[in-house]
Amino acid sequence: MMTSNVEDEDNGILYLHHVTTETPIKSGYRVKLNVDGSDIQLTRNDQISMWTPYKSLEISESTKARVTLKTGHTVVGVSFKKAESTVNINIRDAIRQFLLSMHAEISISEKTTFHQEPAIVTVSFRSPPNSELVRSTLQNLQESMYEFRRIMGDSTQKHLDTVIKYGVAFSELDPRSKTAFSVLSATFELLKQQKERDQMVSGLIRQLHRVLPFADGALKDTTEDNTDILRKAIGKLYILATDVAEFSCEYVKRNRFKRLAKSMISTQDQDKVNELIGGLNEVVEDFSWAVNVEMLKAVRSIEEKVLLYKLQPIHTGYRLDRCCMEGTRVDVVGDIVEWASRSSGGDSSSDINTSNVYWLYGTPGIGKTAVAHSICARLHKKGILGGTFFCRRDDPDLSDPRSVLPTLVFNLAEMWEPYRKLVADKLRKDPKLTRHSADNELFSQLLEALESHPPHPIVMVIDALDECDSTHGRRTVLSNLFDACSRVNWLRIIVTCRPASDIERCFKRFDGLYLAKDLVTDAKAHEDIHFFARSKLADVASECGLPPEWPGKEKLEEIVDRSGGLFIFVETLARLLEVGLDPDQYLAQALSVGTGSAVERLYNLYNMAIRSQIGQNKEEFRSAMGTIIVVGKYRPLRDKSVAQITGLRPNIVTTLVNKLGSLLYRDAGTNGGIRVRHLSVIDFLTVSTTSEDLRVDTKRANRNVGMACLKIMTQELRFNICGIESSFTSNEDTADLQSRIDQNMSDALQYSCLHWSGHLSHITDAQEGEVEAALEEFTRNPRLLYWIEALSVMGKAPVGDSVLRRIPLCLKSSQVSIEKRTDDAVKFLLAFREPIMRSAPHIYISGLAFVPIDTDLWKDTSALFKNLLVVERGGMKSWPARPSTLRGHKSAVKSVACSPDGRYIASGSYDKTIRIWDLEVGTAVGEPLKGDAIIQTVKYSPDGLHLISGSNDMTVQIWNAETGAAVGGPLKGHTDFITSVDYSPDGHYIASGSCDKSIRIWDVETGAPVGEPLRGHTATIKSIAYSPDGRRIISSSDDATIRRWDAETGAPVGEPLNEHTNSIWSVAYSPDGCRIISGSIDKTLRIWDAETGAAMGDPLEGHNGSVTCVACSPDGRRIISGSMDNTIRIWNATSGAGVGKPLEGHDAWISSVA
Repeated sequence: MMTSNVEDEDNGILYLHHVTTETPIKSGYRVKLNVDGSDIQLTRNDQISMWTPYKSLEISESTKARVTLKTGHTVVGVSFKKAESTVNINIRDAIRQFLLSMHAEISISEKTTFHQEPAIVTVSFRSPPNSELVRSTLQNLQESMYEFRRIMGDSTQKHLDTVIKYGVAFSELDPRSKTAFSVLSATFELLKQQKERDQMVSGLIRQLHRVLPFADGALKDTTEDNTDILRKAIGKLYILATDVAEFSCEYVKRNRFKRLAKSMISTQDQDKVNELIGGLNEVVEDFSWAVNVEMLKAVRSIEEKVLLYKLQPIHTGYRLDRCCMEGTRVDVVGDIVEWASRSSGGDSSSDINTSNVYWLYGTPGIGKTAVAHSICARLHKKGILGGTFFCRRDDPDLSDPRSVLPTLVFNLAEMWEPYRKLVADKLRKDPKLTRHSADNELFSQLLEALESHPPHPIVMVIDALDECDSTHGRRTVLSNLFDACSRVNWLRIIVTCRPASDIERCFKRFDGLYLAKDLVTDAKAHEDIHFFARSKLADVASECGLPPEWPGKEKLEEIVDRSGGLFIFVETLARLLEVGLDPDQYLAQALSVGTGSAVERLYNLYNMAIRSQIGQNKEEFRSAMGTIIVVGKYRPLRDKSVAQITGLRPNIVTTLVNKLGSLLYRDAGTNGGIRVRHLSVIDFLTVSTTSEDLRVDTKRANRNVGMACLKIMTQELRFNICGIESSFTSNEDTADLQSRIDQNMSDALQYSCLHWSGHLSHITDAQEGEVEAALEEFTRNPRLLYWIEALSVMGKAPVGDSVLRRIPLCLKSSQVSIEKRTDDAVKFLLAFREPIMRSAPHIYISGLAFVPIDTDLWKDTSALFKNLLVVERGGMKSWPARPSTLRGHKSAVKSVACSPDGRYIASGSYDKTIRIWDLEVGTAVGEPLKGDAIIQTVKYSPDGLHLISGSNDMTVQIWNAETGAAVGGPLKGHTDFITSVDYSPDGHYIASGSCDKSIRIWDVETGAPVGEPLRGHTATIKSIAYSPDGRRIISSSDDATIRRWDAETGAPVGEPLNEHTNSIWSVAYSPDGCRIISGSIDKTLRIWDAETGAAMGDPLEGHNGSVTCVACSPDGRRIISGSMDNTIRIWNATSGAGVGKPLEGHDAWISSVA
């Protein structure tokens, strides 16, 4: 604390920056920093053994600091491998060295002994950022004081010289706020000399006694990085310091020849003193207000930014190196930027422009993404770029449409404070909101709620929307963007993409509300691509030592014509020519192959580029490319990892990637992961028209990668893979854990642990036996535990259960032993989730010791770990059973549906609510979804993001499955109860059946009915279902028939199926779409050929009551049925025989199964 007593003054002029060490051991030790008796929280940089204070740390000459190096730990008073060494840091030397050198940063090193060997501890200090304004203000003060040096006594002059000299040094060290106190301190010293001779200034001095410690204390509570939050109070204090100094010097000058004890005090001087004292009083008040208000603002601002990270934004900005070549696409970019920059025309909603969305589209390779990057660069320069999202099909984050809006919300919130406050406030008040609630809750509604509008347009750019992997998600994004633009007049949206059919349909819904441009129609496209080709070929000529005019005007024109306007054609050709031994030969070959459309010519170029480089190594090429393509869904892999997974030698992979540099590149942003240069390369390699010797079968590639992952894990996983010495240290506190992971777990192993089941779920029947044998081997022994340990150290333990849940998709027939061990592992992960996440050793210490002894997991592994704890009492005899009954509805449950990932169940009830249940723990998730009438039927959307329900109020309602919010209004059109609903497999449409004897089809995005109702049944529609390919709809009725319909035209297909003798309450398709299953009031089930409509075999008999509901298992091997006899039965789908005993337990009839 700075006080008026100079001798005790604590001149804080340095900040402790960081501590570094040079020790005989490189890891496994800790550093402790103690300052003035308090331990300081440090953050560590493992790579360079550096520790940095968590907050800015001001030090002064009186500060006492020491650094301690420690290893080992203590358990119940017993030390293990413990060593400790402490050094004291000479702060006075640091400050003295700093004042002499005036360098921005200085270091003090102290030698010590650690682990009986020499060690060095170095502490670095730095000055706060300095302002020239500080220097100029002090200079003014010095000039005023220096003018009167000769009138002072010797001792005073000597002191003044010191103040002047020290003041200059201080101006180099302190930020503006702290310098103000240096000035006041210097002034005070001058006035203290004067006080002994003149009582007039005593009031001023007393006030200085009050202000100095108060103001200094206020700033002590503010970190060095945040001093500007008190800028208004500091500004006043700054001016006041100079005024006091100037007055005191003038006063001394005027009274130097008078007897000061008897001098008369002029009225003018008295007024000035009173004015200065009043100013000091105001400073005290200003600091009090500033600390309370400004600090509160700072804390709130930090909190807002923290809250925004709940949105989990994806960092995807534009890049200057991906912009259009200078001189190309000038008009297109300029026109769009001019459109985006136009004035919003005022704040009134009546001024909302009808074309605030711009759609730029075109064929693959035409240069849409380059144009998008160029537009972003121009908008950023103008200060109106509000957010970007560059979609990419081979990136899991950038291909997820659910990430688009949260990222744009985050971008806009960071850019514009009023919106940030609204978003943060919404997230603060509703903790249940997540990133997937960003559509209406955080985007459109909050934009409309803004009280102030930006003074200029704000533009958001979404590139390659077609590369998001969900058509439903793409349409949701577009709908929300249009909705936002309909609410505010200052928002502009630019979307680029291929003209995919679903995107075209969505834009047509908003006809008249957007501008559109097909890049193919760009008037200057030919001129631009001519310029681009000329420039690229000039680079080739320079690189290959060819004449500058190469390849000549004729060839240049032929290249431009053959490109068909696709910049990627020219780009690929230029890259190919650069790596060829004879560019003329390659060019002649490229211009001689194939004709057709622009895309076909591009594919011909790809074909030629590949064949010219790989020679006879086609098998190696397909293996490497298949791996590169399928792993891109998760993350691109480096050369060595691709080699390990494919079994190819690393040099072969490296050579392939180098030779195919026209099509592939190593992405620095993913540590050298291999990517395709353009996604049209993947399209070419996977399309059926590509010749078989080059074509990549993605199903086979996934199978191969999955099998390789199992092999890598089998070979490399082991107990305590990272060599963690003690269970007393958590994963988080293991300082060098990441370096241990890198040293002990290959990149291929890390990838395998996360994604093996994702790849294996793509297997085909022909591959079944080999995969099952590999899974049997992997799950039989302790490798499952070693795999869980690997997930723990990588910080990925929470994904373990979802990885294991995919195993049934990897099996084409039931494998009891694999399924039992997998189920054990899932339950183990769930039961011991916390200790597994926190500490890898506790998988064995706290987890395995408590595994029920009758499980396969215990039998397979316990004998291998001899030192496990012995649980005498309280251990589990078996895994905790999942709750067998879900209770919460207040009336009968009419319908149930499973989420696509199998984690949740939705139930609709006579109590007019829908409840969502966590299947694993058996508890309700969130509050019930409340309807206005009895809920007759519920169904999940294919992506699991939405639910639909049909009810007795004759409407269909769409719900957000995560937030429970209704999406849009109810779909109205039926004239009686809704009995059944279903989503089309692509999520575009909803079908509903009703007691009004009709079926209606609805567009999910618009909510509008599609075509006329499907009529033909003569009684209530009881059940409907889409075929797996979306081409057909089936329906059953109280008229005892099943009808098939063309889903696109609504026309009936074939004759009604009428083998049942009574009302048919339920129908379902088999997963392959080849069979129809039905359940009837006649107490039987029937299986039908979906194409011919013929009954297959005899009815399935066994129920003693009406069959009310049927469903087929995801693998198609089982049929389940519910009945009015209060039982559920399971049937073999092939033979029709019953499987096991009926499932009993309900005390009323079964209304729905899933």
